[in-house]
Amino acid sequence: MRGKKIFAFLSLALVLVMGVAGCSSTDSGKKGNVLSVAFVPSEDLEGMIEAFGPTKNYLEKEVGVSIEMYKATDYTAVVEAMRTGSVDMAFFGPFSYILAAERANAKAIIGGGTEEGKLGVYHSIMLTNKDTGLKSMEDVKKRSKELALSFVDPASTSGHLIPRGYMESIGISVDKDFREIIFAGGHDASILAVHARNVDIAATWEGPYERACEGGLVDKNDVFVIWKSDGIPKSPIAVRGDLDPSLVSKLQQAFLDLPAKDPAAMEKLEKMWEKNKSYVVVSDSDYEFVRQVAKGLGQI
Repeated sequence: MRGKKIFAFLSLALVLVMGVAGCSSTDSGKKGNVLSVAFVPSEDLEGMIEAFGPTKNYLEKEVGVSIEMYKATDYTAVVEAMRTGSVDMAFFGPFSYILAAERANAKAIIGGGTEEGKLGVYHSIMLTNKDTGLKSMEDVKKRSKELALSFVDPASTSGHLIPRGYMESIGISVDKDFREIIFAGGHDASILAVHARNVDIAATWEGPYERACEGGLVDKNDVFVIWKSDGIPKSPIAVRGDLDPSLVSKLQQAFLDLPAKDPAAMEKLEKMWEKNKSYVVVSDSDYEFVRQVAKGLGQI
């Protein structure tokens, strides 16, 4: 009887070990064959995911992985998801990438390029509407106590960090001098906030503003630019720092080849993203300027 009990115990232990091993194998296989991808939700997230569809199909074939989309509610959620391993690759803005590098060991691998194959730039802008009577940022400085301001997200580069830095540089104490400050949650929402007269000035970047004008959502005679920044390095695509180096190399090469191998896929994606003409290899040092601005403002 004692021998039977020992046999039964050993059999049960073997089953449990095999079960644990089976679960471990499945998890490992998922990480090896499934790539979780996220976009910082700066605009219409569902529209962005739909625009990414053809590029997703292209990457799956070129790289040999299955891609699943991770839907996040805000920029910080994407950073946190990469920190916990729930996201393997993300389309960040420069500042959200810096936060991901600091908190989640993110590694920038690809940036948006020009037709000449150089890292491109984009610009932060500040908008107002004609009813405010504002014509310049000097007007904003003089009247800040009566004005409501919209930023996009605390981790947005063009929708928060850069315009905040500029205003502080001309003597506006952002957190003290405005009547009200809101974070709209997206570039499109920030634009619509100033269009609807819910705020007096709004931060964004020129891409969403141009799309809003072209789509008839706003009129440039009604909602117009009163400030434009210097060039900001185009947004990086970044991966988890511990992602398989061979997979990272395949991803980099696939993006570099995308304009030639599937121009239609790239065009559809870039209409919603940054209208890039090419992709270039980038590294963390390409975004050091943004890191220094963030440090100077106490944002990291």
